[in-house]
Amino acid sequence: MIKFQSRSLRAVRLAAVSAAGGLTAFLMPASGVAAEPAAGAAEAPAYSITGNVSFNSDYVWRGLTQTFGGPALQFGADFRHRSGIYAGFWASNVSEKWVPGANLETDYYAGYKTEIAPGLFLDLNLLYVYYPGGDYSKALDGRTFQSSRPHTLEPSIGLVYEWVSVKYGRTLSKFYGWNVNNSAPGVFSAEDVHAGVKGSTRGSQYVELGASYDVWESVNLSLQLGREWVANSSGLDWSYLRVGVSKTLADNWSVGLSVWGTTQPAAFKDYVALTGSGDTESVGRTRAVLSIARAF
Repeated sequence: MIKFQSRSLRAVRLAAVSAAGGLTAFLMPASGVAAEPAAGAAEAPAYSITGNVSFNSDYVWRGLTQTFGGPALQFGADFRHRSGIYAGFWASNVSEKWVPGANLETDYYAGYKTEIAPGLFLDLNLLYVYYPGGDYSKALDGRTFQSSRPHTLEPSIGLVYEWVSVKYGRTLSKFYGWNVNNSAPGVFSAEDVHAGVKGSTRGSQYVELGASYDVWESVNLSLQLGREWVANSSGLDWSYLRVGVSKTLADNWSVGLSVWGTTQPAAFKDYVALTGSGDTESVGRTRAVLSIARAF
């Protein structure tokens, strides 16, 4: 039997899922069953503010490491109103070996979530990803690429039913700064010299299935399965899968383990660092991510 969870326990599980899978996972359903208010229970507060901080052995986004395989410290804060309106902020360190000129990613999001049928929720979301200092003109020797900032605007629409979800998103901007100058065929990897961007990457899109299920009072299993299409490109699309488990501990702490896998395009194998250091990383390889998080 799955027991209904308190708001504080839900926040802990959101923190654990967030640490395991980044912001995308943070917006996934966080429990197996939604609780109905008990008869005579006090009315829910008009709004709630929650937050989480986590330390992770890697930061993986849609199957690709954003820290070139290094650890990540992450923080998030979330505001939700009982009307269904929500907004939040999320941040993580990243590597300029992958995002030129940037050591920090900051995500700002807002949306509206409402029940459209018993147990079925519609989620409309707008996400803006901003990298302070990020610019492809700072890559390598500073003269190789023209200026192109990786900041990205991406709306999405999702459906959530109990512990499963489906979501579709499409960029209104370039896809993380990629264009025909900095991501053309031959730029990514010698593994596939024909892979690259051949036009505007605006309109890149993804679809994702998610699940988050409480198998016990303090143990949650989660899943992400998605596909990313980079607009006007060849050899750069990929699929990704994440399987995770998290356990809540005392005082709003949690620990988690996730395993990521992708259909890693050859272009992402032995990717050469954009700092000019000569370091390489297969950014989409299978990897496990350990995390410890605290909700507040």
